[in-house]
Amino acid sequence: MNVFLAITCVVLTACHQNNYGDMSGIVDKWNEVKPQSIDTLVFRHPCALYTQVDFDRVKRSLVNGSAPQPVKDEFAALKANRLTNGDYGITSHATVEIVRGDPKGTIEGTENYGSAMNDAAAAFQLGLLWNLTGEETYAQRGTFILNDWAKKCQRVTSNDPNHYLAAGAQGFTFAAAGELLRTYSAWTETEQVAFRKWMMDVFAEKNIDFLKRHCSTTCGAGHYWSNWDLVNLCSYFQIGILCEDKSIIEYVCNYFLRNGNSNGNLAHLMTAEHTDPLGTGEILYQMQESGRDQGHATMAIAVTVQLCQAAWALYQSNPTIKDLDFYGARNNAVLHGGEYIALTNLRQGTKNDNSDGAWLCGIDKIPFATVGPWCKGGDNHEASHQHTAFSTVGRGTARPNWEMLVAHYKALGLPCLYAETFAKKMRPEGGSGDDRYGPNSGAFDQVGWSTLMCYTE
Repeated sequence: MNVFLAITCVVLTACHQNNYGDMSGIVDKWNEVKPQSIDTLVFRHPCALYTQVDFDRVKRSLVNGSAPQPVKDEFAALKANRLTNGDYGITSHATVEIVRGDPKGTIEGTENYGSAMNDAAAAFQLGLLWNLTGEETYAQRGTFILNDWAKKCQRVTSNDPNHYLAAGAQGFTFAAAGELLRTYSAWTETEQVAFRKWMMDVFAEKNIDFLKRHCSTTCGAGHYWSNWDLVNLCSYFQIGILCEDKSIIEYVCNYFLRNGNSNGNLAHLMTAEHTDPLGTGEILYQMQESGRDQGHATMAIAVTVQLCQAAWALYQSNPTIKDLDFYGARNNAVLHGGEYIALTNLRQGTKNDNSDGAWLCGIDKIPFATVGPWCKGGDNHEASHQHTAFSTVGRGTARPNWEMLVAHYKALGLPCLYAETFAKKMRPEGGSGDDRYGPNSGAFDQVGWSTLMCYTE
């Protein structure tokens, strides 16, 4: 058994025996795992969750009418979405600072990250439409947004750690938008260089600072819940693609797969193994935030899938670099984690926001192994409590990206019963700007719109 698998077994066994406790010993062992280098790397653009092959397939199906109806419906919804219309890409919304969290000591003097949140999502969606239609107005408006922010915005900040969430969630979305729009000939090389520099200086530096230091919290890297790592890993990885920086790709691969010392590392993210209580025989992996609340648990799987999909897109032009198959790592761990989150949050109703009907799995049947605390002490956002039961807070929260997970694993012939049920219920899933997800940050943690790009019949 190699070191990676051996440590994985230690983690899962300890959790399964309800004796997880203090994580410091596991972290010490994990840090002994040697990082691996990537010798060569090919960057074939566009590479922002999807490749040119994906865009050609979807575009062809839309043009010749063979696209499944949910794909057609989502395409229409994307063109009608509030973030691809109105004054997005026409009026400047950029600010000198992106402030998320306590605004004391900032130039802006108030929390204002909503402008960046909406603009980044708008640019991403306009980039999707540009690649699928070739209509110049979408590219014009998308690049206006990116140039506007690159010219005006100088930092992501606040008086507390919350701004690292903006650096991650909005950093990924801005970087993905830039990648989607890089083929637009009127977006000049000078402008693109300035945009890439802005992404490195304003976002990548924040991402790597968080991943390396975790704000120097008194109780160590385990202080933060998994989603904090995950959004920053997404952003850092996508910026690595945008800027063709091999060292960034190497770092994220090693952090996620091997030696990351906090809860976005794959072995820390999946905390226990269970057998499906409904009798299908499926293996389920309990995830790190399932004892916290389901709003964050569903966020964690959505952002994990987004990270896996970004790596998978790069893997298509680098098929010998197995590290880029995040989806397949640790025997398809992300599939098993997704199945646990889906099973425990699904209702049997018909509404596509999952808001009605009886629970698919009664609370008395949900398997849960005691986990935590992941750290001791700390003063904010700390994972310093032991979880002895599945949390019902926010249960049933609907987020996009189920389609992404299902499309990948079904193509491999792997069962994903509960994730597929969730995807069917929400189809077409939409994304940021869809009324189902509301106007707040939870709607922008992940980009969505993957029925359009992933669903096939």
